[in-house]
Amino acid sequence: MTESKSPAPAGVINAATVDAEEWNDTVLFRGAPGGGDFRGNASAILELLGARGVKATFFVLGSLALKYPEEIREIASAGHEIASHGHTHRSLWRLTREEFARDLKMSREAIEKACGAAPAGYRSPTWSLRGREKEFLPLIKDAGFSYDSSLYPAGFSASARGPYEVLPGLAEFPPSVFKVAGFGLPFLGGTFLRWAGTGFIKRQVAALNAAGLPAMLYFHTWEFDREPPLPVPFYKRAVQYYNIASVPLKVGELLDSFSWAPARDILKQ
Repeated sequence: MTESKSPAPAGVINAATVDAEEWNDTVLFRGAPGGGDFRGNASAILELLGARGVKATFFVLGSLALKYPEEIREIASAGHEIASHGHTHRSLWRLTREEFARDLKMSREAIEKACGAAPAGYRSPTWSLRGREKEFLPLIKDAGFSYDSSLYPAGFSASARGPYEVLPGLAEFPPSVFKVAGFGLPFLGGTFLRWAGTGFIKRQVAALNAAGLPAMLYFHTWEFDREPPLPVPFYKRAVQYYNIASVPLKVGELLDSFSWAPARDILKQ
């Protein structure tokens, strides 16, 4: 773990996480031809983290672990946590209970085959666990996971903004929101990270830390692509790729300004 580099109270460590997926795994481009540079992007992220001595959690698709086992082993060998992002990046709203249980099993087996260790954490594709928690959280626990990181406390949610026990034996480490008149808004990953200013983001992380809560940063391997590998419609390019070149810069500044560790290590505390 890195030493505290922010005005936040000493001892508050935040979770650095990476969603390891390809550009065409996303909702906007699902089914598009391949392309992209997962190997190059993963290498750039490892270099960015390594230069700062930060260890992170990589939520890896099982299908990606099958396609790039050497790269997943390299990430694990560098001391980063390998967790599951599901197997195929299909929305959980499209899966039956049986299909979801099979997806969990396939992702765990693929990840363990690639890096030699079963994942402790799970994150649903596109945060799609919301609305199916009662049905699917027990399946996540039964599959052998010890924590989930899928449930945004957004809107007028009464859920905690820090880690909590969502089921006996299963922790929830939610992605971060800031509150406006009691309404939770995301800010520390995905579209929100790409569109928000760095100063604003840093103030919200510092506010969470001042309240004794760890923030959770997340970004995607494809966000180091800079632009779509193939020509795509303007509106899709705008939604997924607007200001994407800022992501490595923002992540670097956030890593420099606060203390970070893998989600698993924070939960062990």
